[in-house]
Order: sequence, then C-alpha cells, then structure tokens
Amino acid sequence: MKRPRFKAVPWLLVLAAIRVLYEHWQRVEERDRRRAADILKRTRGMPHKMSQRERRDIVDIAKRLDHYALGRDLANAATPFPTPGLKSRKSSGR
Repeated sequence: MKRPRFKAVPWLLVLAAIRVLYEHWQRVEERDRRRAADILKRTRGMPHKMSQRERRDIVDIAKRLDHYALGRDLANAATPFPTPGLKSRKSSGR
C-alpha cells in the first residue's frame, strides 16, 4: 500500500488560528490596517521590494499588536483542554 507523500493538515486548527489572527488584526487601527494592506499588496509581501520607510511602517504596525495576548489566544485555540497557568481572555474577567 502506497503512503501519501504529504501529511494530513489539521484544518480545524488552521481555521481556529486564522480566526484568532483576524480578531487581533481587527484591534489595529483602520488607518494602520489599510497602510499595511497597501504596502503588502504593492510589494506582494516581498521585503526587497519595500522601501526603508515601508519596512519601518510594517514593523511599527506589527509592534502595536498585543503579542502576549495573541500567543495566549492561539494556544487556547490549539489545545482541546485547558492549559494550566494559561488564562484565556474569557476566564480572566477582562
């Protein structure tokens, strides 16, 4: 019996991660989201096609994301059971 050359992709995890990333992206100001989208569309996401100013803008926008909360929410989305010491946004009472 032949084995497939690729592994199965856990699509539910991929979709959960996309949902979390989308929610966090929506927390960024509209102006910044539009600026990042314009840069990434024009350069097709290739850093060598970006000017120094555009690279700096992308980095500045990325720094505005709450990386701790993003990591926490991605971990919560990826685990089917509660992780000790990892508080979700819902359970922390915020």
